[in-house]
Amino acid sequence: MEPVFAPGVPGRVRRLSATRPELFVPADAARPKRQSAWSVAPGNTFGTLLVWLAVCVGGWILALIIMAATLPAEVAAWISVALAGVAVVATGGVLVRSMVEDRGHKAVRLEHGKYLLPRDFDSEAAGLLSRAQLAVRTVLEATVTQRGLLDEMKNELVLPEQLWDIGQVLREQTVLRARQREVARGMVTAELETVLGPQRRALTLSVDAIKRKVSLLERYAERVRSADAALRAEAALEDGDRYIELLARTEPVGDSSVVQDFTDEANALHKTLTQSINAARDAGKTLALPE
Repeated sequence: MEPVFAPGVPGRVRRLSATRPELFVPADAARPKRQSAWSVAPGNTFGTLLVWLAVCVGGWILALIIMAATLPAEVAAWISVALAGVAVVATGGVLVRSMVEDRGHKAVRLEHGKYLLPRDFDSEAAGLLSRAQLAVRTVLEATVTQRGLLDEMKNELVLPEQLWDIGQVLREQTVLRARQREVARGMVTAELETVLGPQRRALTLSVDAIKRKVSLLERYAERVRSADAALRAEAALEDGDRYIELLARTEPVGDSSVVQDFTDEANALHKTLTQSINAARDAGKTLALPE
Protein backbone atom coordinates (compact mmCIF):
# COMPACT_ATOMS: atom_id res chain seq x y z
CA MET A 1 0.00 0.00 0.00
CA GLU A 2 1.22 3.48 -0.87
CA PRO A 3 0.39 6.89 0.61
CA VAL A 4 -2.65 8.54 -0.95
CA PHE A 5 -2.49 12.20 -1.93
CA ALA A 6 -5.07 14.87 -2.54
CA PRO A 7 -5.35 16.14 -6.11
CA GLY A 8 -3.05 19.08 -6.64
CA VAL A 9 -0.22 17.86 -4.39
CA PRO A 10 2.98 18.52 -6.41
CA GLY A 11 4.76 15.58 -7.96
CA ARG A 12 7.97 16.35 -6.08
CA VAL A 13 6.16 15.82 -2.77
CA ARG A 14 4.72 12.50 -4.00
CA ARG A 15 8.22 11.35 -4.98
CA LEU A 16 9.56 12.26 -1.54
CA SER A 17 7.27 9.62 -0.01
CA ALA A 18 9.52 7.00 -1.63
CA THR A 19 12.90 8.67 -1.16
CA ARG A 20 12.40 10.38 2.22
CA PRO A 21 9.42 8.78 3.96
CA GLU A 22 10.62 9.99 7.36
CA LEU A 23 9.47 13.51 6.45
CA PHE A 24 5.79 12.52 6.43
CA VAL A 25 3.74 12.49 9.63
CA PRO A 26 0.44 10.66 10.35
CA ALA A 27 -2.88 12.44 9.95
CA ASP A 28 -3.55 12.55 13.71
CA ALA A 29 -0.21 14.24 14.44
CA ALA A 30 0.16 17.99 14.72
CA ARG A 31 1.26 19.97 11.71
CA PRO A 32 5.09 19.86 11.55
CA LYS A 33 6.89 23.01 12.61
CA ARG A 34 9.49 24.82 10.57
CA GLN A 35 12.86 23.15 11.11
CA SER A 36 16.46 24.07 10.43
CA ALA A 37 19.76 22.55 11.48
CA TRP A 38 19.92 24.99 14.39
CA SER A 39 16.43 24.16 15.67
CA VAL A 40 16.83 20.38 15.30
CA ALA A 41 20.37 19.91 16.61
CA PRO A 42 21.95 23.20 17.71
CA GLY A 43 24.88 21.50 19.46
CA ASN A 44 25.88 19.42 16.45
CA THR A 45 25.41 22.37 14.12
CA PHE A 46 27.59 24.61 16.28
CA GLY A 47 30.27 21.93 16.47
CA THR A 48 30.21 21.45 12.71
CA LEU A 49 30.56 25.18 12.20
CA LEU A 50 33.57 25.32 14.54
CA VAL A 51 35.23 22.45 12.66
CA TRP A 52 34.60 24.26 9.39
CA LEU A 53 36.12 27.46 10.74
CA ALA A 54 39.15 25.56 12.03
CA VAL A 55 39.67 23.92 8.64
CA CYS A 56 39.32 27.27 6.83
CA VAL A 57 41.69 29.13 9.13
CA GLY A 58 44.20 26.29 9.23
CA GLY A 59 44.12 25.88 5.47
CA TRP A 60 44.55 29.60 4.94
CA ILE A 61 47.54 29.76 7.28
CA LEU A 62 49.16 26.74 5.60
CA ALA A 63 48.60 28.25 2.16
CA LEU A 64 50.07 31.55 3.39
CA ILE A 65 53.23 29.83 4.62
CA ILE A 66 53.69 27.95 1.35
CA MET A 67 53.09 31.03 -0.78
CA ALA A 68 55.45 33.13 1.34
CA ALA A 69 58.21 30.59 0.70
CA THR A 70 57.61 30.17 -3.03
CA LEU A 71 56.11 33.39 -4.37
CA PRO A 72 57.03 37.07 -4.33
CA ALA A 73 55.68 38.86 -1.26
CA GLU A 74 53.32 41.09 -3.23
CA VAL A 75 51.78 38.16 -5.17
CA ALA A 76 51.45 36.08 -1.99
CA ALA A 77 49.66 38.96 -0.27
CA TRP A 78 47.10 39.34 -3.07
CA ILE A 79 46.43 35.60 -3.23
CA SER A 80 46.06 35.37 0.54
CA VAL A 81 43.48 38.15 0.50
CA ALA A 82 41.58 36.40 -2.29
CA LEU A 83 41.63 33.09 -0.38
CA ALA A 84 40.41 34.83 2.75
CA GLY A 85 37.52 36.34 0.80
CA VAL A 86 36.56 32.93 -0.59
CA ALA A 87 36.69 31.44 2.90
CA VAL A 88 34.47 34.19 4.31
CA VAL A 89 31.90 33.76 1.54
CA ALA A 90 31.91 29.97 1.94
CA THR A 91 31.53 30.28 5.71
CA GLY A 92 28.61 32.65 5.22
CA GLY A 93 26.99 30.12 2.86
CA VAL A 94 27.41 27.32 5.40
CA LEU A 95 25.95 29.51 8.14
CA VAL A 96 22.95 30.54 6.02
CA ARG A 97 22.31 26.97 4.96
CA SER A 98 22.24 25.81 8.58
CA MET A 99 19.55 28.42 9.30
CA VAL A 100 17.37 27.68 6.26
CA GLU A 101 14.71 24.99 6.34
CA ASP A 102 15.39 21.88 4.30
CA ARG A 103 13.49 22.09 0.98
CA GLY A 104 12.05 18.61 1.28
CA HIS A 105 10.85 19.15 4.83
CA LYS A 106 9.28 22.47 3.88
CA ALA A 107 7.47 20.96 0.89
CA VAL A 108 6.01 18.13 2.99
CA ARG A 109 5.16 20.46 5.88
CA LEU A 110 3.15 22.75 3.63
CA GLU A 111 1.15 19.77 2.29
CA HIS A 112 0.27 18.38 5.72
CA GLY A 113 -3.38 17.31 5.74
CA LYS A 114 -3.31 16.60 2.00
CA TYR A 115 -1.87 13.11 2.29
CA LEU A 116 -2.62 9.92 4.21
CA LEU A 117 -0.03 7.31 5.13
CA PRO A 118 -0.40 3.52 5.41
CA ARG A 119 -0.26 3.79 9.20
CA ASP A 120 -3.31 6.08 9.13
CA PHE A 121 -5.50 3.06 8.32
CA ASP A 122 -6.40 -0.13 10.14
CA SER A 123 -6.11 -3.47 8.36
CA GLU A 124 -9.65 -3.46 6.96
CA ALA A 125 -9.33 0.05 5.54
CA ALA A 126 -5.81 -0.60 4.26
CA GLY A 127 -7.00 -3.64 2.33
CA LEU A 128 -9.74 -1.68 0.58
CA LEU A 129 -7.43 1.22 -0.19
CA SER A 130 -4.80 -1.11 -1.65
CA ARG A 131 -7.40 -2.60 -3.99
CA ALA A 132 -8.52 0.87 -5.08
CA GLN A 133 -4.92 2.01 -5.68
CA LEU A 134 -4.18 -1.08 -7.77
CA ALA A 135 -7.29 -0.49 -9.90
CA VAL A 136 -6.44 3.19 -10.46
CA ARG A 137 -2.83 2.37 -11.32
CA THR A 138 -4.00 -0.30 -13.78
CA VAL A 139 -6.20 2.20 -15.60
CA LEU A 140 -3.69 5.05 -15.68
CA GLU A 141 -0.82 2.83 -16.88
CA ALA A 142 -2.88 1.00 -19.52
CA THR A 143 -1.92 1.38 -23.16
CA VAL A 144 -5.44 2.42 -24.15
CA THR A 145 -5.18 5.24 -21.62
CA GLN A 146 -1.72 6.30 -22.75
CA ARG A 147 -2.88 6.40 -26.37
CA GLY A 148 -5.84 8.63 -25.55
CA LEU A 149 -8.56 6.09 -26.36
CA LEU A 150 -10.26 6.86 -23.03
CA ASP A 151 -9.62 10.61 -22.96
CA GLU A 152 -13.32 11.40 -22.68
CA MET A 153 -13.31 9.69 -19.25
CA LYS A 154 -10.74 12.24 -17.96
CA ASN A 155 -9.04 9.47 -15.97
CA GLU A 156 -6.02 11.59 -15.02
CA LEU A 157 -8.33 14.03 -13.22
CA VAL A 158 -11.20 11.86 -12.03
CA LEU A 159 -9.41 8.80 -10.68
CA PRO A 160 -6.95 10.59 -8.32
CA GLU A 161 -9.90 12.58 -6.98
CA GLN A 162 -11.91 9.40 -6.47
CA LEU A 163 -8.94 7.74 -4.73
CA TRP A 164 -8.50 10.69 -2.37
CA ASP A 165 -12.23 10.63 -1.49
CA ILE A 166 -12.01 6.91 -0.76
CA GLY A 167 -8.91 7.44 1.37
CA GLN A 168 -10.58 10.14 3.46
CA VAL A 169 -13.65 8.00 4.10
CA LEU A 170 -11.51 4.97 5.01
CA ARG A 171 -9.47 7.11 7.39
CA GLU A 172 -12.66 8.28 9.12
CA GLN A 173 -13.90 4.70 9.33
CA THR A 174 -10.59 3.70 10.92
CA VAL A 175 -10.92 6.42 13.56
CA LEU A 176 -14.55 5.53 14.34
CA ARG A 177 -13.79 1.80 14.62
CA ALA A 178 -11.00 2.54 17.08
CA ARG A 179 -13.31 4.85 19.01
CA GLN A 180 -16.01 2.20 19.23
CA ARG A 181 -13.52 -0.38 20.50
CA GLU A 182 -12.27 2.07 23.10
CA VAL A 183 -15.78 2.95 24.32
CA ALA A 184 -16.87 -0.70 24.47
CA ARG A 185 -13.70 -1.86 26.19
CA GLY A 186 -15.30 -1.72 29.63
CA MET A 187 -18.65 -3.00 30.75
CA VAL A 188 -21.30 -2.54 28.08
CA THR A 189 -24.57 -1.35 29.56
CA ALA A 190 -28.00 -1.22 27.98
CA GLU A 191 -27.70 2.55 27.70
CA LEU A 192 -24.33 2.30 26.00
CA GLU A 193 -25.61 -0.37 23.62
CA THR A 194 -28.52 1.91 22.72
CA VAL A 195 -26.00 4.49 21.56
CA LEU A 196 -23.50 2.12 19.95
CA GLY A 197 -26.07 0.10 18.01
CA PRO A 198 -27.06 2.85 15.54
CA GLN A 199 -23.43 3.95 15.27
CA ARG A 200 -22.32 0.43 14.31
CA ARG A 201 -25.07 0.19 11.73
CA ALA A 202 -24.11 3.55 10.24
CA LEU A 203 -20.47 2.48 10.07
CA THR A 204 -21.46 -0.81 8.42
CA LEU A 205 -23.49 1.03 5.79
CA SER A 206 -20.56 3.34 5.11
CA VAL A 207 -18.17 0.40 4.76
CA ASP A 208 -20.55 -1.36 2.37
CA ALA A 209 -20.78 1.80 0.24
CA ILE A 210 -16.99 2.06 -0.01
CA LYS A 211 -16.74 -1.63 -0.89
CA ARG A 212 -19.16 -1.04 -3.75
CA LYS A 213 -17.10 1.94 -4.86
CA VAL A 214 -13.91 -0.11 -4.86
CA SER A 215 -15.67 -2.92 -6.74
CA LEU A 216 -16.72 -0.41 -9.41
CA LEU A 217 -13.12 0.74 -9.75
CA GLU A 218 -11.96 -2.85 -10.07
CA ARG A 219 -14.59 -3.58 -12.68
CA TYR A 220 -13.46 -0.52 -14.64
CA ALA A 221 -9.83 -1.69 -14.39
CA GLU A 222 -10.83 -5.16 -15.63
CA ARG A 223 -12.59 -3.64 -18.65
CA VAL A 224 -9.51 -1.56 -19.38
CA ARG A 225 -7.31 -4.65 -19.13
CA SER A 226 -9.57 -6.40 -21.62
CA ALA A 227 -9.30 -3.44 -24.00
CA ASP A 228 -5.51 -3.53 -23.59
CA ALA A 229 -5.44 -7.23 -24.46
CA ALA A 230 -7.53 -6.60 -27.59
CA LEU A 231 -5.26 -3.71 -28.55
CA ARG A 232 -2.15 -5.91 -28.25
CA ALA A 233 -3.81 -8.63 -30.32
CA GLU A 234 -4.73 -6.13 -33.01
CA ALA A 235 -1.16 -4.80 -33.00
CA ALA A 236 0.10 -8.35 -33.55
CA LEU A 237 -1.94 -8.53 -36.76
CA GLU A 238 0.00 -5.62 -38.22
CA ASP A 239 2.61 -8.18 -39.27
CA GLY A 240 -0.03 -10.13 -41.24
CA ASP A 241 1.16 -8.79 -44.61
CA ARG A 242 4.67 -10.05 -43.92
CA TYR A 243 3.37 -13.54 -43.22
CA ILE A 244 1.28 -13.48 -46.41
CA GLU A 245 4.34 -12.40 -48.39
CA LEU A 246 6.35 -15.15 -46.73
CA LEU A 247 3.80 -17.76 -47.78
CA ALA A 248 3.72 -16.38 -51.31
CA ARG A 249 7.49 -16.79 -51.59
CA THR A 250 7.62 -20.25 -50.07
CA GLU A 251 4.28 -21.76 -51.15
CA PRO A 252 3.41 -20.12 -54.50
CA VAL A 253 0.66 -22.64 -55.28
CA GLY A 254 -0.88 -22.70 -51.81
CA ASP A 255 -4.52 -21.97 -51.24
CA SER A 256 -5.86 -18.55 -50.16
CA SER A 257 -7.47 -19.74 -46.92
CA VAL A 258 -4.63 -18.31 -44.79
CA VAL A 259 -5.11 -14.88 -46.30
CA GLN A 260 -8.80 -15.11 -45.60
CA ASP A 261 -8.05 -16.17 -42.03
CA PHE A 262 -5.93 -13.05 -41.53
CA THR A 263 -8.73 -10.88 -42.86
CA ASP A 264 -11.36 -12.54 -40.69
CA GLU A 265 -9.18 -12.27 -37.58
CA ALA A 266 -8.47 -8.60 -38.26
CA ASN A 267 -12.16 -7.82 -38.60
CA ALA A 268 -13.03 -9.82 -35.48
CA LEU A 269 -10.27 -8.19 -33.40
CA HIS A 270 -11.22 -4.72 -34.52
CA LYS A 271 -14.78 -5.43 -33.45
CA THR A 272 -13.57 -6.86 -30.15
CA LEU A 273 -11.38 -3.80 -29.52
CA THR A 274 -14.29 -1.45 -30.21
CA GLN A 275 -16.53 -3.44 -27.88
CA SER A 276 -13.84 -3.50 -25.18
CA ILE A 277 -13.30 0.26 -25.38
CA ASN A 278 -17.04 0.88 -25.16
CA ALA A 279 -17.34 -1.53 -22.22
CA ALA A 280 -14.51 0.30 -20.44
CA ARG A 281 -16.20 3.64 -21.02
CA ASP A 282 -19.52 2.30 -19.73
CA ALA A 283 -17.78 0.97 -16.62
CA GLY A 284 -16.03 4.31 -16.08
CA LYS A 285 -19.34 6.17 -16.16
CA THR A 286 -20.57 4.17 -13.14
CA LEU A 287 -17.80 5.36 -10.83
CA ALA A 288 -19.48 8.48 -9.45
CA LEU A 289 -21.24 7.91 -6.15
CA PRO A 290 -24.33 9.88 -5.12
CA GLU A 291 -23.61 12.90 -2.96
